[in-house]
Amino acid sequence: MTVQSERAYNIQYDPGQNWVIMKWEGYISSVEFREGTELMLNLLIKNNANKVLADIKNMLLIDREDQEWLINYFLPRAVRFGFKAIALLKPISIFNDSAIKQISSHIDRKISIRMFNDMQSAKNWLIETEA
Repeated sequence: MTVQSERAYNIQYDPGQNWVIMKWEGYISSVEFREGTELMLNLLIKNNANKVLADIKNMLLIDREDQEWLINYFLPRAVRFGFKAIALLKPISIFNDSAIKQISSHIDRKISIRMFNDMQSAKNWLIETEA
C-alpha cells in the first residue's frame, strides 16, 4: 500500500523488510505532516511492524508546533503501539536538520533513532537493529 499527497510525502509498507518507508519533499504543511505521520503509524500497526526508514533529505522544515505535537502527543502514542526504530536520511536543509536534532533530544529511549548520509547505510542499520 502506498499513500501520497500531491507532492509532500509518499508512505508505503515494505513487506520484505517489515518496515514503513516515508519520503518527504519540500515544504510540508502542518496538515500534511500530521496526516502523513498518522498514516505511517497506521501502516506500522496494520502490518505489525516497528521500524521506519525515512527519507527527509529534501524536506525543508518541521514547524515548531508540529515538533511539539510530535514530541508530546504522537511519539508517546506510537511507542505504545510498538514503534521502536527509525533511520533518517540527513536533511539538506539546515533548518530541518536543526528541527530533527531538537526532536531527537526529546525522543523516549524506547525508540532508537539514527541519521545517515545514504540510503544503504540506513537500511543496513535497520536490518541490524533489534526491535
